[in-house]
Amino acid sequence: MAARRIVWTTSAKVQLKAIFEYFNFRNKSKSYSLKLNRLIQTELKIILQQPNIGKKTNSINIRGLLIENYYIFYEINETHIIILSVWDTRQDPKRFDL
Repeated sequence: MAARRIVWTTSAKVQLKAIFEYFNFRNKSKSYSLKLNRLIQTELKIILQQPNIGKKTNSINIRGLLIENYYIFYEINETHIIILSVWDTRQDPKRFDL
């Protein structure tokens, strides 16, 4: 079987971009965003090697991995790891919808 690939949903890309833009504006620097992006990319490589490392959710094949203050929710299938959502755990959980 060929190795799985990471695929980002449009909404997950938008969420991650919004997080980076927020910190770029707040900190007047891209430093934290770059650090966070490197950390996320490192963790995604681990997910590729060990897809079941994330915490199970109530949805079949969907797991969540906590990276600093952010949960990365992803779906596992035969060929891909699909990044569904990037959620800041400091937000109101009632606003979260997977």
